[in-house]
Amino acid sequence: MTRFWSPLKHVSLGLLLGMLLAHSVLADNPQDYGMNLPNIGDPASEVLSISQEAELGKVLLAQINRRLPISTDPELRNYMQSLGTRLISSSLNSNFPYYFRLVFDPRINAFAMPGGIIVINSGLLLLTNSESELASVVAHEIAHVSQRHIARRFSRQKRLSILNAIAMLGTVVAAIYSPDAATATAAATMGGIRNSEMAYSRDYEREADRIGMNLLASAQLDPYGMPRFFDKLNSHSQINQNQPPEFLSSHPLTLSRISDSKTRARQYKQQQYSENIVQYRYARARAQAISSSPGKLITHYQTIIKEDLSNIDRYIYALALSRAGNNRLALSHLNAIKTTRYEEFPVSIALAQVNIAGGNSTEAITLLKDLERLYPYNEAVTLYLATALLEEKRPLEALDTLDDFDITFSSNPALERLRAQAAELAGQPWRSHESLADYNLMHARYSKAIEHLILAERQLGIDQHSRERIKSKKIEIKEFRKKHNLR
Repeated sequence: MTRFWSPLKHVSLGLLLGMLLAHSVLADNPQDYGMNLPNIGDPASEVLSISQEAELGKVLLAQINRRLPISTDPELRNYMQSLGTRLISSSLNSNFPYYFRLVFDPRINAFAMPGGIIVINSGLLLLTNSESELASVVAHEIAHVSQRHIARRFSRQKRLSILNAIAMLGTVVAAIYSPDAATATAAATMGGIRNSEMAYSRDYEREADRIGMNLLASAQLDPYGMPRFFDKLNSHSQINQNQPPEFLSSHPLTLSRISDSKTRARQYKQQQYSENIVQYRYARARAQAISSSPGKLITHYQTIIKEDLSNIDRYIYALALSRAGNNRLALSHLNAIKTTRYEEFPVSIALAQVNIAGGNSTEAITLLKDLERLYPYNEAVTLYLATALLEEKRPLEALDTLDDFDITFSSNPALERLRAQAAELAGQPWRSHESLADYNLMHARYSKAIEHLILAERQLGIDQHSRERIKSKKIEIKEFRKKHNLR
């Protein structure tokens, strides 16, 4: 699904983030930055503690799920989370979990929010040509969070509470998506402070560049990925002068910044870097196949001689054909791929997906059961296997498959919706309502979540253990909503 927003909205996001990421005094030596969060006694922590920031992140993540076309595709989610986790695990001492999400949006943009939220647009992913280039953006955004840039901005506002922070950052999210008064207000506010605030934000960018490059190198990814991406951004901006990338609104790119990144990259020892080349290529291909018009992709590949199609081309073509309803031809192209060991998983998942779409769930189940033995507790395998079992009218097996997988840890709304469907068909309506409550929680619909929990409690046949669990969950949501003044 591809969405397009008006210039006002996407400019508002960049400027608002620029406002929030302002006012920093930085050291000049890259070694002075360290990889840990600022000291707990710093001004940022006086306004927004680490625990408050973690809680703020949970609220904001739900708002982002609600307002943005966040990808629920399990393979894309897994790839983005794995890449982000690799960067964090390399050298970062994190005090809260990080959430890495992909938005289906053709514009070149990315942003970070408190509590470990990193959002990358599909347009930015498609601009990159290597995992190191993509990782350089992710690492840069991680640095914004790890150095608590937004919390440090809040420290200038002595009376700012966490409730004010939720409201302010919620406005940032709303400004991207909703053509309402909040957008106009935000734009008007930015008019008077853009110049001064953006000048300060360049300091933050330099800090994030330096720390981000350290993260790249520590994760055995090529530091030159950052200057290569900067060069791409610069070229894209020069070609599209009337509509430069939105990324540059909140991440100003100067010639000195590009030059600095190249100088820093040369300081790292040349070595053999470890990129997940195949995983990156198939993730990028999958994002292209899902976010682009299937008609345009099909027209493009129809002009290419069949024998000239690479494995990646066949993969994209097949997914586009399936989206257009031509599942038979899609299967023929997937079966024509001569996979390497590393390509077997993404191609097999695509085969299962297309078989389900074509009404051949039995074949999909056989394939997915084999994958389940090789890749236990994999999100993509779980989602498609449960879907295929439901198509075969085997809801109890589908429910067992979903229960074996930790949906809460995954926090994928698509899995929660699937579990609600499976529970309903399995004759467990209280569990269906409970899952729908969790689904609504993931989208910041707190009142709706409580309504489903009340309905769950009223269902005939509910066991006492489930009743107590649902009751506790209802109380917890009410207290959380009251604490943060949420609807």
